[in-house]
Amino acid sequence: MEKHLKKAKTWNMVLIILGILSTITGIIGLPKSLNPKLSDYKMLGDYGQEMFDYLNSPFTKVFSIVSLAISIGLLVYYFKANKKLADESIPTKIPYYAYIIWGLIGLLINQLMQPTMQVEGANVSLVMMIVTLIFQVIFLIPAVLVIVHLFKAEPEVA
Repeated sequence: MEKHLKKAKTWNMVLIILGILSTITGIIGLPKSLNPKLSDYKMLGDYGQEMFDYLNSPFTKVFSIVSLAISIGLLVYYFKANKKLADESIPTKIPYYAYIIWGLIGLLINQLMQPTMQVEGANVSLVMMIVTLIFQVIFLIPAVLVIVHLFKAEPEVA
């Protein structure tokens, strides 16, 4: 049990670091999310206009604010879980499930809502989707590992 709690604590620390980075980038990027400048997208032509319209939509602005709030909330839960893990107690798994679900929802919304980009007839959006999917899966791994080790740390019920 102790070994799995240590591993869960290690992966929880990884999530804390990712959460801090996510929160910082969310706070820094919030002004641009809430007030994008058309001049930043003019050089992309028609795609730039589509991207500006997408970024300037109320849905995208609300999504940015909600994402930041969720990042902050999850970060608080990770710190609480870290304290419980330090006390060799098993924390709730709900924040880790929430992280995974929110990551998948964000990925889905991004892929459905973001305008498609064509460069010389090639669909660049498909490549971007694949790269984003790979990174999202990589960033979900720590939460999955915390959940796995928390399950392993639970005493067996006979």
